[in-house]
Amino acid sequence: MKLESINVNMEKDKENKPVDMDRAMRMWIHCNCCFVHFVDRENTLLLLACNHFICNKCVTAKLGRTPADAATYTCPICKRLVRARVVNNALPRNIKDLLHPSPWNDGLQHEQIDNFQKAHQKSLEQQIVRKEREVIKLDKDLELAQKIIRKHYFDHQQLRMERKQLEFQVQKVQRQAQLRKEEAKQRIIRQRTTSPNDRLAASRRTTTRTNNSMQQIKRKRSESVEPEKHQESNGITSFVHYNDHSFEL
Repeated sequence: MKLESINVNMEKDKENKPVDMDRAMRMWIHCNCCFVHFVDRENTLLLLACNHFICNKCVTAKLGRTPADAATYTCPICKRLVRARVVNNALPRNIKDLLHPSPWNDGLQHEQIDNFQKAHQKSLEQQIVRKEREVIKLDKDLELAQKIIRKHYFDHQQLRMERKQLEFQVQKVQRQAQLRKEEAKQRIIRQRTTSPNDRLAASRRTTTRTNNSMQQIKRKRSESVEPEKHQESNGITSFVHYNDHSFEL
């Protein structure tokens, strides 16, 4: 879900629900560690002596030496060892005034109160900005993941098509092999059912064809040799021989 759609939904919620001003004026009171709001009443909220709000789930109390000693806490924000007060209506007045929603109306020294409240409002605003950035990053990661999933899906479909083609080729080869096997069996059966006389006649026909072929080859060779001899005899010039009429001079 994109940040714009979140904002749109928040705007719709604002339009549909009446604004609780008392609740809105106390929204800045929150745990500085996990950012749970005091108005949600989910956890017990403590105000530490270092002016940080921490809920009971984000800090552990260290008991004093005696039951009369107040518990101490190590602030997870500034790491200081401090004491704490539970945020409720039983707070001492000087501490409770820090949470006053409109100190200027009651004539309080609102400068210190304003600085205290603005510091915690700034902490909450920074957390909202961080969460918005996380939402934007998650949205980009989601888009990237969707692209990767689509690519894997298309690759999977391509592999399925290739597998079907290979299966078809394998079936084709298997059918051809089966046909050849059947043809070989039929030839063997025909050979076994042929009578000895038929085999002898077939052998004689084969021998006759072989002999005829050999004779034709010999005849062709002899015909090709005689012209060569004739050409050789015609190509040599010899002395002319006359009758011998011998006499003495």
